Amino acid sequence: MKAMIVKSFILMALIGSGLYSQEIHGERLVSMDFENADIRTVLRAFADIGGVNIIATKGVQGTVTLKLRNLPWKQALKAVLEINGFSMIEEDNIIKVMTAAEMEDSKKAMKLETRIFNVKFAKADKLEGVISGMLSSRGSIKVESRTNSLIVTDIPMVMSRIEDILARVDNPTPQVLVKAKLVEVNYGALRELGVVWRAGNMEDVRTSTHSGAELSVPPPASNAAFYFGKLLSQAQLDLVISTLEDENKANVLSEPSILVADNQEAMILSGKKIPIVTRDFAGNQIIQFFDVALKLTVTPHISPDGKIVMDLHPVISDIAGEAPGAVGPVISSQEAQTKLTVNNGETVVIGGIIKTQSQDVKKGVPLLSSIPIIGNLFKYTKHEVNKTELMIFVTPQIVETTASE
Repeated sequence: MKAMIVKSFILMALIGSGLYSQEIHGERLVSMDFENADIRTVLRAFADIGGVNIIATKGVQGTVTLKLRNLPWKQALKAVLEINGFSMIEEDNIIKVMTAAEMEDSKKAMKLETRIFNVKFAKADKLEGVISGMLSSRGSIKVESRTNSLIVTDIPMVMSRIEDILARVDNPTPQVLVKAKLVEVNYGALRELGVVWRAGNMEDVRTSTHSGAELSVPPPASNAAFYFGKLLSQAQLDLVISTLEDENKANVLSEPSILVADNQEAMILSGKKIPIVTRDFAGNQIIQFFDVALKLTVTPHISPDGKIVMDLHPVISDIAGEAPGAVGPVISSQEAQTKLTVNNGETVVIGGIIKTQSQDVKKGVPLLSSIPIIGNLFKYTKHEVNKTELMIFVTPQIVETTASE
């Protein structure tokens, strides 16, 4: 009786001097500062704080020195046991603490059980490697591809760990909706779009444009056919493009969209295929089809802070002329590869493909210019050069997904 009273006073002294606990968001946090404290007494303190039953074998002996601050009590308990070479098993609301050797003997004595884990979102064969590393020496795993399930045989404590891991990793993969807009814009009207332009490597800011500003973006260098930018105002884009279309200063070629899973590659192709006749080694004619189009490859990655990292690979191919010897057309190709980070719903602009059209336009004074012979005195021919630029607007948007039962 006296021994029990003495132990109670020691436990109260330990709790009063070196142990403090608090509950935040329903989780019991503990702070501990002990030096050469008996391990069994510390375990009793953990039992009181966590409101659980803890049983220690005879082999669990010794003193511990520790200093922990604001940790969940179970995480703190595991850390204390691990650093001192002890292990724990939790079953039937009882935490059993024992030495490592006793733990191995206990595992060998445990009954094996078999469970079927239904994998909802991931591929079962992809998770096989993760789960197999958690099995004991007596455990086994089999993939049932027809039902996308894992059949696991092992001791009960391993089963609970597998169940916890699957709950964390078997979640729906986030998806990104990639919207693209291909627009031909009059070169002189580019200032209306409001774009922060950057060089091809997305490092050096070239200039900013907005409604009414002067455009001073230099043409891309020979080694960088494209340059990139971001919109200053997302809300203004559709309005400005619509206005430019009404003024015949812009032409929307296409607006493709594609839904892609996180970290997966998506491709947008807009154009046509042309047949080119070639010959094999035997001299036989072979018809091959080549893309004369815009091909945009996008691989999005959703970062932990909700931003989107995009790998962009635009390729534009066009007919540049006829090859000598009438072997077929010459196809020119321009491409770039870059990686950039944008906010959810922010638009990236790809520019640099400039087309120049030259034409002679006849103009004259109405009526007078149509008079035979002398009408030539009242009309003239003007050489006009029109420059347009192909703009690619890419807008990634995270599509929220929820796990369904």
